[in-house]
Amino acid sequence: MTGIRTGRDARTNLRNRLRRVMAVGGLALLVTTATGCEKVADQFKAKQTIRKGNAYFKEQLYEDALKQYEEAMRLDPSEIRIKKFVAMANMALYNPGSTHEKDVLALESAIKYFKEYLAAKPEDQGAAKFLVTTYMNSRRYDDAIDYFKEWLKKHGDDKQAVQTIAMLYAKKGDFDQSMEWQENLAKLDPTNAEVFYTIGVTCWDKSYNTPMTEMDGEARKAMIDRGMAALEKANSLREDYYEAMLYVNLLYREYAKLENDPAKKEELLAQATEWQKKALAARDRVKQREREEAARKNPLEAL
Repeated sequence: MTGIRTGRDARTNLRNRLRRVMAVGGLALLVTTATGCEKVADQFKAKQTIRKGNAYFKEQLYEDALKQYEEAMRLDPSEIRIKKFVAMANMALYNPGSTHEKDVLALESAIKYFKEYLAAKPEDQGAAKFLVTTYMNSRRYDDAIDYFKEWLKKHGDDKQAVQTIAMLYAKKGDFDQSMEWQENLAKLDPTNAEVFYTIGVTCWDKSYNTPMTEMDGEARKAMIDRGMAALEKANSLREDYYEAMLYVNLLYREYAKLENDPAKKEELLAQATEWQKKALAARDRVKQREREEAARKNPLEAL
C-alpha cells in the first residue's frame, strides 16, 4: 500500500508542477502578446502622427510638424525614416547665419538626424543633398568636404562629388585645393569643355583679385599660363565656345599687367581685344543657330 500511495503522490506532485509551469508560461505568453499588440498599436499611431506632421510641413508650419515627428519617433523608435523627417523640420526652422540658441539647436539637430538616417540609408542622395545644404547654409564647409571625401571612398568615379569638393574649397578661399580637385575632375572627365573652362576662370579670378603686392610676378604668370592652357583645351573641345574666348581675352589683360615694356604691353592688349572680337562673333553664331533650331521646332518662330 505504501508503494502505491507513494506512486500516486509522485504523479500528483508532477501534475501540480506541470500546472504551475503551464500557468507561468501562459502568463508569459499573455504578457508577450500584450506587449506585441501594444507595439503594433504604437507603430500604427506613429504612422498617423507622421501624416499629421507632413500636413503641417506642407503648410510651412515647421514647429508643429517637428512636434508631430518627435512624437512619432517616441512611439516607434525603430522607424528610421522618421529621423529624416525630424532633420528636415529642423533644417526648415534654422535661420542661416543666426547664432541664436534656438537656431543653433535646430542646426545641430538637423545635422545629427540626417547623419543617423544616412548611416542606415547611405544611398538616399536626396537626404545627402539636404545634409550638404545644411552644412553650406551654416558655412561648415569642412564638414561638407569630409562627407564627399568619405562618399568618394566607395564611389571614386562620382564626377559630381569631385566637382562639389572643388567648389567647396573655392568657397573656403582655398585656391590650391580647389584647383587640385578641379584637375582631378579633368582626369575623370577629359572631354568635358566646361571642366577646363572652370579651371581657366578660377585662375583668372585668383590673378585679378589678388593685389600685386600679395603675389610675385613669377607666381602670377605661372597661374595665368595654367588658366590659358585650360581655356585652350576648352576651346578645342567645343566649337564657338564664346565664354571661354572671353576669358582668354581677360587673361591676356592679366599678362599685360606684368609687362613693363610699353610695346609688348600694347601687343598683349591688342591680342586681348582680338579675342574679345572673336568671342562676340562666336556668340552671334551660337545665337543664330539657336534661333534656327527654335524655328525648325516651331515654324511660327520664323515669321
